Amino acid sequence: MKRTLGWTAALVTLTLAGGAVDARAAIIFNNFGPGDDFANGGRVVDGGGAPGSIGNIDQAASFTVGATDQMADTISLGIWVNEAPNVGTGPVDIVLAADTGAGPGAALKTYSANLNSTGKQLLTVSGDPVPLDANTTYWVVMDAQDEFRGSWNFNTTGDFGLTAGRTDLNPWNLRPDDQRYSLRVEGPAVPEPASLAVLGMGAMLVAGRRRRRC
Repeated sequence: MKRTLGWTAALVTLTLAGGAVDARAAIIFNNFGPGDDFANGGRVVDGGGAPGSIGNIDQAASFTVGATDQMADTISLGIWVNEAPNVGTGPVDIVLAADTGAGPGAALKTYSANLNSTGKQLLTVSGDPVPLDANTTYWVVMDAQDEFRGSWNFNTTGDFGLTAGRTDLNPWNLRPDDQRYSLRVEGPAVPEPASLAVLGMGAMLVAGRRRRRC
């Protein structure tokens, strides 16, 4: 009896461990280089509220979902926040938007962030998952607010695609086959295949031990 209980406990432990071995975020789109590398230059993003501002300038990058439906909950951008003398810290909205065929459309999710440090940095925002349809184009918009001044920087991996920009909420200016801004869109964590295999093996062994006892 003790040996049977010992085997069962060990197999249950194996099963539980297998379920937690390695779960990684689902990558829906990513053009960052190794170590989240991105370019030093990009295009201006300006909230329009700081002294000397040249207007309310937003930038946007498109991406297309692969062959299966996805859920997006985390977005990362490689950005620059202006340093002295014209410090650009302040609030930004990162908008996940539908595609109208002529640029970004209705907002599906808006993530707000307040940037308090200057210079080159990785901006990551997250929230409740948003369903994305397979083989469908969406947009990520960097929408500066108030006194924010900086840039959304380009990728360094040679990724080109459709981008857009606008000033003072005028219609979007599309840029086909443009050097795309550094962008990653992720979904909720899913178990790695190896983890699923271990989980299945543990469950089968536990079931086998139970059948032998009957």
